[in-house]
Amino acid sequence: MARPGCPDKCGNVSIPYPFGTGKGCFQEPFNVTCHESRAYLASTGVRVLDINLTFGEVRVQNPNIASQCNYTNGTNSTSMVGLSLDPFHKVSNTKNKLISIGCSMLGMIVGLTKGKNQLELPIVNSCFSFCTDASSVDDTTECAGMGCCQSPFPGNISSFNTTSTPIPPIYNATIQSFSPCSYSFIAEVDSFKFDRSYVSSTNFRSKYTEGFPLVLDWVVGNASCSEATKMGSQYACQAMNSQCINVSNGPGYRCNCSQGYVGNPYLQGGCRG
Repeated sequence: MARPGCPDKCGNVSIPYPFGTGKGCFQEPFNVTCHESRAYLASTGVRVLDINLTFGEVRVQNPNIASQCNYTNGTNSTSMVGLSLDPFHKVSNTKNKLISIGCSMLGMIVGLTKGKNQLELPIVNSCFSFCTDASSVDDTTECAGMGCCQSPFPGNISSFNTTSTPIPPIYNATIQSFSPCSYSFIAEVDSFKFDRSYVSSTNFRSKYTEGFPLVLDWVVGNASCSEATKMGSQYACQAMNSQCINVSNGPGYRCNCSQGYVGNPYLQGGCRG
């Protein structure tokens, strides 16, 4: 349910209010741009795959894959990449994981979270992927630590970088000869299937140029429900028979239709029995 008079789709992606495309069709910062039937979050430029009002989630395509390559001819390349979101979006800490591919390397997320007094604090999660030669690389699609590892994503993160770093002296000339590159990225749980050929690949990033799906949590305001319900016309749960939901992944609230009602709680008359 888009705002009346506004487009409700971009390609095959539904755009429900408070998201919207076009002037007067969205609540800040939920502007969605539509280009060649593809939807993008205007605040970050990432491609939108799906918007879920009930769970307060938006699935996007995360194109950022960090890499570190150390070739036997002495050349090397490093790419540390990340994503910065507006204050109304957080990276879901229950539906995403850090994935790292390589041998004898450490994959890391370095994120920013807000502690007491709104001070920004760094937060780090990591995983270690180990293998000594090509035969020791895991032969399954899971990332269990031999050639590929995974780690949970921390909560209350609105910006992060991913890196991958070889760990000497475990990382040696033998490993370098068959696995010169390592890769790290954040992806939706179960969206990535490992293949042992990735450990020796030097073109993994070009194979996955669009990256992997990523789930973001969003809030319609940064206040708590007890504060938001006193905000009058600024209170986002506009529909009768709607209710306020405090979120767990950082500060803020979102809205749902009350039990027995369905629709869009952000629009007047949006929840229907």
